Amino acid sequence: MQTETLLFKRQSGGPLHVLNCFPNTYAVGMASLGFQSIFKLYASNPNTHTFRYFTDWSENHPKDIDLLTFSISWELDFINLLDIFKQLNIPFKAADRGPEHPLILGGGPVLTANPEPWAEFFDLIAIGDCEENTGQIIETALDVKEQGVRNRKKGLAEFLSVPGIYLPSLKNKVERQKSKSSDLQMSSVIAPDSAWQDTALLEVARSCPEMCRFCMASYLSLPFRAAPLEQNLIPKADQLLEYSNNIGLLGASVTQHPEFMALLKYLVKHPKKPKVQVASMRAATVTKEMCELLVESGTKNLTIAIETGSQRLRDIINKKLPEEFIFSACKYAFEGGIKQVKLYGMVGLPHETEEDIDATIDLLTRLKQATPQLKIVWGCSIFTPKAQTPFQDYGVDKTAESKLKRLIKALKPQGIDVRDESFKWAQVQALISRGDRSINDVLIKVAQSKNTGFGIYKKLLDPDHYKHWVFDTWDAMTEYPWTALVSKKQKEMLEEHKQIATNLSL
Repeated sequence: MQTETLLFKRQSGGPLHVLNCFPNTYAVGMASLGFQSIFKLYASNPNTHTFRYFTDWSENHPKDIDLLTFSISWELDFINLLDIFKQLNIPFKAADRGPEHPLILGGGPVLTANPEPWAEFFDLIAIGDCEENTGQIIETALDVKEQGVRNRKKGLAEFLSVPGIYLPSLKNKVERQKSKSSDLQMSSVIAPDSAWQDTALLEVARSCPEMCRFCMASYLSLPFRAAPLEQNLIPKADQLLEYSNNIGLLGASVTQHPEFMALLKYLVKHPKKPKVQVASMRAATVTKEMCELLVESGTKNLTIAIETGSQRLRDIINKKLPEEFIFSACKYAFEGGIKQVKLYGMVGLPHETEEDIDATIDLLTRLKQATPQLKIVWGCSIFTPKAQTPFQDYGVDKTAESKLKRLIKALKPQGIDVRDESFKWAQVQALISRGDRSINDVLIKVAQSKNTGFGIYKKLLDPDHYKHWVFDTWDAMTEYPWTALVSKKQKEMLEEHKQIATNLSL
């Protein structure tokens, strides 16, 4: 492993021993700005002695760990979570742990949306953003340690005073934590061996103003926050460029930052001439000038989410994207020197028909004909319901796999590269996304089985239960496992968006 560069002063020798775990490889974990931010918040606190743990590498750490933290970004990482428990000799369930075991805290978007399928694995779950309550978590954990009641009911109750902390054993009502725009993150570590090799990451915006009705990134992190340019982004960029000449601009909708072009121009004109990479951008914001600047800074590819070629379905899902912007984005990309455009899409969306699939084939075919020299990649996933979104009630479309095959058959002869998702694993994601605590035992049995393939999930679940969690469309009488996390205002907003989508589909 190449040498990392830390952009903060790492503390050591503090009385609280912390192990920041990421249930995947070092390359994936250190490419996560969320995990980097957690590591900095803990490792820079003088009350801690903090270490990291990944599935393929860990720092040498003491045996007497007081607090384990996990950042969960993907449903299927539960296997790695339970493997880490086994490696550290920690019982899977919190109820089976004694005072000799550390407190275990989970966080991240998957747990914020629906902690219940994971609830029995954790003593504590952080709901929402971490910037403001991590210091109080550390103080409380230290108090619990000093009282000698670690991991007992009395000790856990101390965390009820910490905003945003959910105690699965108590099922307490929790308000999701929201950071300020000034708290948006940048790299705390430059990691040559991460998936973003030797790249400094800068969070430009958080959440997304588009509010596509399937999207957890929009509804789970509202409101949309854009970091101030002069007071925040430029000073951070200058600091990052002292350590790396590669900079990645991150956010669910980076180019919708009101001053994105000013930031891009600043970076392109910077004396260090950094290479700039940009996360997925909105088609309507793409201009020829933007593409020319990106190419000048070393970018060769653009990524744009259009979801579907059907205008009818884009309206239903709240994708505010007229067709002409898709064509103009690709035109400007080619004219600006971009070599490849990757378009993200889905099949199996609620209210989708075969005519919508035809519309996607037609749009992509015309798009390729309009820009034949531009490489077009169609990255197509399968809709999976996500908790706390307007489409949380809709199950996986049983015909999605056949729709995907039809797209592939039609598009590949047109010279369009199709990268598809597994229909089977989309079902498992839906199971974990919408499940309740009964799923905890299923996940444990999967982890204990020598066969962790798709078939084990259906084998372990009653067919009616599997159908309920994965395929069924739920009605207004359904009680969600995550009800305790949803405010009245949020509930009304989700119901309103669902009704609008239904009306548009009629």
